[in-house]
Amino acid sequence: MEPTSAIFKHLRRVLQQAYFLQFMTTRELDALMDSLRAMRVFKGYEIVRQGDPGDAFYLIASGRVTVWINKGNKRVHVANLYADNYFGEMSLISNAPRNATVIAEGLTELFVLEKHNFERILLKNPNIAQKLKAAYEQRGMATTQIAQSDLA
Repeated sequence: MEPTSAIFKHLRRVLQQAYFLQFMTTRELDALMDSLRAMRVFKGYEIVRQGDPGDAFYLIASGRVTVWINKGNKRVHVANLYADNYFGEMSLISNAPRNATVIAEGLTELFVLEKHNFERILLKNPNIAQKLKAAYEQRGMATTQIAQSDLA
């Protein structure tokens, strides 16, 4: 098992690579890390469901999840996510309902940042809020394009 300091260094490095966290100061990032909680789920667990309110951001520590979008009566697989990937930030940024369902494909360990902590830490910085909006729009367009191409 890795020493705690090595785990935190790795976590910090992964978070700094996230498009919406890369402009945070070390102090802001440390505050964010202090607000994370660990979560363990098993194969088949629906972590988030399309249409539900966005109440948290998730960083995958280990395991694999699949991302699905419902289009009419058809369910479209849009992505596989693995350790060090993340999801859930789009609903937090937009306050819109979840735009996809995410399901654990085996034992999956996550770090979770709840909405009230997300807003307290990230959105109080206007530079971060502006970057979030731009990245959200870009990621939203990419997700829509994937779903539309799978339905064609």
